[in-house]
Amino acid sequence: MKARAGDEGLDAVPPRAAGEVVLARHGQGECNAAGLIGGRLGCRGLSPQGRTESRRLADRLAEMDAVRPFDALLSSPRPRVVECAGIIGARLGRPVAAVDALRGQEFGAADGRPWAEVIQGFGGRPAHDPQRPVAEGAEAWNVYADRVLAALRLLLAQHAGERVLLIGHGKTTGLAGALLAGAPDPRSGAGPFVIGHGALSVWRGGPDGWVLVVHDDVRHLVTSPAAATIPT
Repeated sequence: MKARAGDEGLDAVPPRAAGEVVLARHGQGECNAAGLIGGRLGCRGLSPQGRTESRRLADRLAEMDAVRPFDALLSSPRPRVVECAGIIGARLGRPVAAVDALRGQEFGAADGRPWAEVIQGFGGRPAHDPQRPVAEGAEAWNVYADRVLAALRLLLAQHAGERVLLIGHGKTTGLAGALLAGAPDPRSGAGPFVIGHGALSVWRGGPDGWVLVVHDDVRHLVTSPAAATIPT
């Protein structure tokens, strides 16, 4: 699924009428580094590694923005995403708007607990049993996914034909990717579209729907931005 440098169309500048969605995942969070569930209470912002990843991601996005500016900068409101978005916004010289409906899954009594313990007790990750919450007060996977998908559909309609940067969680990128790919049920098809910390994916609109141009691109995390082929 990953596009390679030099793939046909990677460096082409799309016409302004062509919509484009750039999905970026926040850098590593403190909760991610510790293996803890980082919900409303458990999220403590970015780890030192996550701040480095976010700065490198910001440099990459700045080069893309210089070729064709982003029309909208959006993010999830969780602290680790907001911190990453702040680094990106400062680099681009524009504020990033947090969209409440894109907030991460609510985990109720499991918030802040080790993921390994919760997964063992639940029998798998949240999508394993999508109608059942992982803990008291938590959102079931399908409830969370339906909320995010409704927000994504609204944002796509509001920003039709624009170049949109969306900074979110891994699950955000997975659900968005499944939606843009036309999956029959994006809730169950999100897994293959999830990207890593500090990575990005690029989707472009065309006459036959959305096309995945770049997936889970992390070249900017291991090379200087100038050395990476930039999907403009």
